[in-house]
Amino acid sequence: MKTLTKRIITSIITAPAVLALLFFAKRDNFPWAVGLFLAISAAVGTAEFAALIREYGIKVRIIPTSILAGLAFFAYSLFGPKYGNLIGVSTMVVAIISNIGLRSGRENLKASLAAILALAYVPGLLHYFYLIYLAESGIVHAINLLLIVWGYDSGAYIAGSFFGSKKIAPDVSPNKTIEGVAGGLIVAFLGASLSPIWVPYIKWLPHIGLLAVLVGFATQLGDLTESWFKRLAGEKDSGSIFPGHGGILDRIDGLLFALPVFYFYFHFILKFV
Repeated sequence: MKTLTKRIITSIITAPAVLALLFFAKRDNFPWAVGLFLAISAAVGTAEFAALIREYGIKVRIIPTSILAGLAFFAYSLFGPKYGNLIGVSTMVVAIISNIGLRSGRENLKASLAAILALAYVPGLLHYFYLIYLAESGIVHAINLLLIVWGYDSGAYIAGSFFGSKKIAPDVSPNKTIEGVAGGLIVAFLGASLSPIWVPYIKWLPHIGLLAVLVGFATQLGDLTESWFKRLAGEKDSGSIFPGHGGILDRIDGLLFALPVFYFYFHFILKFV
């Protein structure tokens, strides 16, 4: 089965499931279910990232680090953002302790720093999604974000596959092209437009355009960053959970970098979150 067909089938199954979870958890007031889903995603994504790091010869401990990521995120979803700093610092301390073993001081230091990087990269960035979701009209904003990111990914993949010729980072990800970026930004703009908050539409058009560009470029940067990690590790995918997409990290790499951009724009510029 061709990769494009696998990607389409996987998206048809997973995207509606994610949207349904967001909708029913908000409607029936059990946001902890979204927190649990994100916690599981954080744990698996952290495990995949830690596995990549181990390919560099850094012996970060995958199981305790990934379990810690999931538990910390779920605790964050239960106790709320006001305890975020406490949970974050405590998690880092436990990560350091859990990665110290009967090795040289340098090896212990590298493993501890790698664990902190994994926790900051996956659950640390992923927590912005939960912040967005908890806000008033948070489900609207969360879905709007996903439409931008998914739109950019889909537009970039299709445009790059059919029209791509000018490489943007051949040493990191040889399939990424300028044509793909252009196609991604066009579809990202369409995704950004599909929100009921933009009333009247003309008034908000500059914000829609800027949001699509900023989140689109952040999505691309997130994708290239993970591709760089994989290239250093000599791996094509971070995992194999999703046919045509790879692992959890392959599926959310762009989203991770898009999240803080979207959050800060909505929080400081638009003041919607």
